Amino acid sequence: MKPLVALALTLAVACPAMAGFAKPTQSVKLRYGQQQTTLVFEADAAITKAKPHCDCTTVSVSGNKLTAVVDTSAFDASVEKTISATTADGKTTTLTMKFDVPQAVIFSPAALIWKVGEAPTPKVLRITVPAGSPVKALKQAGLEGEDFIYDAAKGKRKGEYTVTVTPKSTAKRLRNRLVIKMESADPRFSQRIILLRVNK
Repeated sequence: MKPLVALALTLAVACPAMAGFAKPTQSVKLRYGQQQTTLVFEADAAITKAKPHCDCTTVSVSGNKLTAVVDTSAFDASVEKTISATTADGKTTTLTMKFDVPQAVIFSPAALIWKVGEAPTPKVLRITVPAGSPVKALKQAGLEGEDFIYDAAKGKRKGEYTVTVTPKSTAKRLRNRLVIKMESADPRFSQRIILLRVNK
């Protein structure tokens, strides 16, 4: 019987370590309106193949280094993108890029929902435009449908707004939409739809 130490050495020689990436997952905090960013991944072996999983990403490989250039111009919420990278030993690794996209406008809650049969009490949508946002102001709030009534008002602080919505009745299921139009040079942030529902 072989000693345990000798057996371990034998296995180490017979099964060389697989190549890997020092940081297979990277996080990036984007600025408002940032159009592009570049990330670099390094492996401990030559990279033989790389395939991005999004048209927004282009990659180039030099030895054990992979450079990813990501078009972030269309990102309007935090998102993850991935790349498959294969090293010389045949191992394929999924590289993950996490993008923290600042919110241009904060809506709370994301939808206004009542239940059939409950009292048709008002619910308040709170809208906050953070400092530095590409959104300058809320221009207009309007309803698509006639089953609700609403009232929009400015808050006490700059960049704060409220929209109070009340269903005319909760006797049956209803679905309307509240359309929020905003003043922004960036078309991604010119409009937001808030769902209004009376559910069973």
